[in-house]
Amino acid sequence: MKIIGFIASSRKEGNTAWIVNKILEGAKEQGAETQSWSFSDLDIKPCHGCSACKKGDKGCVINDDMQKLYTVFIDTDAVVLGSPVYMGQMSAQAKIFTDRLYACTSPRFSPYFKESAKKKR
Repeated sequence: MKIIGFIASSRKEGNTAWIVNKILEGAKEQGAETQSWSFSDLDIKPCHGCSACKKGDKGCVINDDMQKLYTVFIDTDAVVLGSPVYMGQMSAQAKIFTDRLYACTSPRFSPYFKESAKKKR
């Protein structure tokens, strides 16, 4: 089983990073392959709302670090998304990330996404 953790906080060693890493440690102890990404190390731009990801076969047209995260999702069995709570909501980093997952929410997502992402590897 492969589990990926996302730390959607600008604080690399804050509470969010601590809890995501603890969850991944527990999963690793149970035999899972784990990997984590800290959004403070990534350049992820907001969704343009252009729907280009729905119109063609190229997926999201924004060229940033989200492109490599799309390819990571191919073989992932579970995702841990950790976010601090500000003003009763997820962090801006988590919101940008979840908005960008819109490119993956198409009826044709599975066959398109897996084939397209494999070509980018």
